Amino acid sequence: MADPIVFAPGQYTHCVDRSAYRDVPKWYEASAAAILEFTLCNYLLGGKLVCLAGGSDECAIGIVVSREEVGSKTGIDALDNDFSFNMLLLPFRPNDFMAYRDHPDQPASFEPHKIRDDVVNKSGSPFAPLMVDPNTALHLPGLPTPHDPSGPPTGTSPLDGYGVLYKWDQPTNALVQSAVEGDNLHKLRENNPQDGSLISLPVLHLECEGSRIFFVCQAMSPFLDLLQGKLPGSPGPSPGEVCHATLGWLPFGIGDAICSIVEDIIALPVALALAPAMAAAFATAWEAAQAYDDLFVTGPVGKQVRIGDVYVVTGRWTWDAGHAGHTELHPVKTIQRLEPGEVQSLLSGHDPRQPLQQTVVDGISDVRNRWCRHVQEAPPPPDPRGDGNLTPPQIGELTPEQLGVYSRQLQPENAWIVHPLLDGCAPHEEPQPPR
Repeated sequence: MADPIVFAPGQYTHCVDRSAYRDVPKWYEASAAAILEFTLCNYLLGGKLVCLAGGSDECAIGIVVSREEVGSKTGIDALDNDFSFNMLLLPFRPNDFMAYRDHPDQPASFEPHKIRDDVVNKSGSPFAPLMVDPNTALHLPGLPTPHDPSGPPTGTSPLDGYGVLYKWDQPTNALVQSAVEGDNLHKLRENNPQDGSLISLPVLHLECEGSRIFFVCQAMSPFLDLLQGKLPGSPGPSPGEVCHATLGWLPFGIGDAICSIVEDIIALPVALALAPAMAAAFATAWEAAQAYDDLFVTGPVGKQVRIGDVYVVTGRWTWDAGHAGHTELHPVKTIQRLEPGEVQSLLSGHDPRQPLQQTVVDGISDVRNRWCRHVQEAPPPPDPRGDGNLTPPQIGELTPEQLGVYSRQLQPENAWIVHPLLDGCAPHEEPQPPR
């Protein structure tokens, strides 16, 4: 049994192929306005997300071990108002990682990257590959360099990974959630004691998108166009882009630097004149987005996610270069809570350092094939503007499997509310030819 499917409505980003990835320009490569526009309206809205599996959706099942609330970020970091949570993938439970306390005097034995690598390379869990770059084994070009200036240490770049610290509770001899939020593995290693009191759980990071970056981008775009010498929304290159195309051939980036400096000097008085209007537009978009998300987007979704429960989650599988680099489902598209009985037999205690029994692997594969297939076949809820039905744009985006389910839902015999035997209809039977 399972709860109803929750469809996460926030989907504002795109992802890019690894060959098309572009990092944020340096100060000498573009003007301040161009850098800000690229960062806000391209990089943060998807340019930093590298498509894995061709940008298609993936499905994961596991135990939620931590939540990252919308209000947990401060300052300009709060521009990203996604609601995130972290999942320990089947068949593991937090207490399984007590195995890494066998030698608390040997930090190398419970180093966060080692724990992640044990789960991926030794356990054989069918879900473990979601935490690594699928192209590594295929000998295809690797991922780009992460944008995070702190960067992972040598040997783990570019894919650092993600983890959640659980602490050892001596009275119960169990691992319980700590006050530390999830983070990249190298940061978990560097910022916490290496005495076995904190153990990193290797997780899949899941992000339900908020609208703030999108709202702020829309509000600021007209001003950023003006700062670059363009009429808002007008097609064609800006004067600065023409300059870069003309002088960009000069060696050592001299031409680009000249263009950038000239652009910034020309834009300065315009920026000063527009500053009050820009600040007002920025603040209005910032607050409006949060109010909208609290009511309709991340607010309702966040109420459905509880630590310790098992969920089926689908979303676009990406690699996030905006940090030190980790895989994630971004955006999350569906969330469904499973009753404990659906997976209880798989959660019987496993040492992540050892291969799983084949019966467990087969059981995980069976659960994944059944639940992931059913969730991915479910059509989304109808748009309120569709009078209870899906709108033509929604129908156009359905997969063949979703379209088949939706078509069957429209049949009269399936249009019941209380119970099919009470207010349902009998299927129409075609007349049989006489014998």
